[in-house]
Amino acid sequence: MSRAARILWVSAVSAALCLVALAVLTRLSLEPDGLPIFDSRLMGYSAPEARGFLSALNADQVAQYLGIFRQLDTVFPLLLAFSLGGTLWLNTVWVAWPLRAVLLVLPVIYLICDLSENAKVAVMLRSGVDVSDQIIAQASRLTQIKWVVLGVSMLTCLVVWQWRVRRGLR
Repeated sequence: MSRAARILWVSAVSAALCLVALAVLTRLSLEPDGLPIFDSRLMGYSAPEARGFLSALNADQVAQYLGIFRQLDTVFPLLLAFSLGGTLWLNTVWVAWPLRAVLLVLPVIYLICDLSENAKVAVMLRSGVDVSDQIIAQASRLTQIKWVVLGVSMLTCLVVWQWRVRRGLR
């Protein structure tokens, strides 16, 4: 296994561990009344849904969401985007570099959307139920786009990897 592949594996495993930590933290303390956190709502959320979630959070939950959860949720997308990009790059060594570079756009867009979503969610948490409809709509759109681009990125990784394996390329 090449050095680049080993680095990629460390990044992917670190991302997975980060995801587990986020899931445990979410389940144990960030889902008031069983309401899902903003980040995990694949279809986004409306202003009333967002305000309902914000009003259900207590001060400790807001502090945790803005503290350790946000720190982990900043590291996780960085590791995941690096892992996705690395997977695409290492599995397309036979492809001309301009096309390889284009493939890297997907993980970069995912990363930008996820980090931007995190920033908007932080504004929502700090504002509480008085948050503007505009901020809620922006955060919700970013959440939806993040999930779509992540899905496309992961599917692209799978297709590229399968194509390479079926042709016996190294």
